[in-house]
Amino acid sequence: MNVTMSWLAIILLTISGSFGQNLSESVNTSSSCTTPQCVTGTSICIAGVSPMQCEVGLHCCMVCDTQCKATDSWFQSHRDNFCVGIGGSCQHESNYCAGSYEAGMCGGPAPRKCCTPKGTFSVPLPHFVVQTILLVVIILTNTLVIMVTILDKELHNIPNIGITSLAVADLLLAVAWFVIQLLVFTHSTTITNIDKNWRHVQDLAFVFKMSVILHILLITLDRYTAILHPLAHYKVFRSNTFFTWKVVAICISVWGAATFLAYTRRFSREWTYCYMSVVMNMMRTILPLMVTTVLNIIIFLTIRNKTPPRVTMAAVEDPNIDQSNNHKTFVRNMKAFKTISLILISIMLSYVPLSLITMVSVCGAMPGLYERMSNYIVLLKFLNSITNPTIYMLTTRQFKQSVKTYLGQDRLSLQPADRNTDPDRQEARAKKISLTASTSC
Repeated sequence: MNVTMSWLAIILLTISGSFGQNLSESVNTSSSCTTPQCVTGTSICIAGVSPMQCEVGLHCCMVCDTQCKATDSWFQSHRDNFCVGIGGSCQHESNYCAGSYEAGMCGGPAPRKCCTPKGTFSVPLPHFVVQTILLVVIILTNTLVIMVTILDKELHNIPNIGITSLAVADLLLAVAWFVIQLLVFTHSTTITNIDKNWRHVQDLAFVFKMSVILHILLITLDRYTAILHPLAHYKVFRSNTFFTWKVVAICISVWGAATFLAYTRRFSREWTYCYMSVVMNMMRTILPLMVTTVLNIIIFLTIRNKTPPRVTMAAVEDPNIDQSNNHKTFVRNMKAFKTISLILISIMLSYVPLSLITMVSVCGAMPGLYERMSNYIVLLKFLNSITNPTIYMLTTRQFKQSVKTYLGQDRLSLQPADRNTDPDRQEARAKKISLTASTSC
């Protein structure tokens, strides 16, 4: 009996040991990688890195058959141009990346992202110093425009409020881009490589850019209506139903449209599809500026070739009006046209090149162009944010008079009580019909 029990115990131990060994081998097989799939740590796994184990210093690649490789090759040729152009590489996010992964710049499934290495973008010291100086000037000029317009009720009309809202956009745009450039200068990489949450600052910068473009369009539309449809413009903006809050509501609507258009970058896939890049850049930048240009040309031809409609209307109502007023109105209209045209040209020189460079980079025509030109594009934005308020201040007589008054240069000769008796002020108030007597007088 004892012998029988001993043999039974031996058999059970043998069976259990054999079973344990087989189970161990099964577990090891499920967590280990076959030799062909084990590659060095610097190798890229097209289908992604597998959780299965390899020897030290190696990692296991997911199986990628011929079709998988062909698909990845097609994406590299047709959808990865922008990522490659800025010095990155499109790969599965499970692979190691020396920098950080940027979504939306590569074709294929969501895990396939652009690995942008550190140093992809950098800001040279001379560029950073110039941008810092420009930022100070931007803050001074745009703040002056904003404060004077708020203080002087003579400037409270739709063109001047539009210019003021444009100054706000220029100021915020410069601050946002300076924050971006400061981080890039400090870390020598894109801001999302530092912290993904910094992308919100970049989004805001695009919102402010769109706001600048839409504001010049809004101001031009107001001028177009005032010159070509004076009666309708007069009824809407010079009747008792017009209040400043209506203009503010229009400006808020412009900001809302700018926000929507800017955030379309997140879901339009314009960084991977050439045709989408062309469509979105045309819609957001080039088309609005082209419409603004055409409207300004129509305004110029109307002013040049016809008697100003408002002057004609005024002459019918009061035949005793001095005919010299016709020439004064013509001069005011031309000055207003020049002011808006100069601002429009400045905006076009700053934003059209960036749109063209983006389209060329996404379509793969000139790899690396976007990265090489990025610092110069930012400088153009800063210069535009200075040029816009400067043009307005230099070409607007009423604004210059307000600046002198509120800075105290005219306080000895022009006290607040005397402002109502100033001939220029009376003339401006009497003819405050549109931008002709507000932003160009």
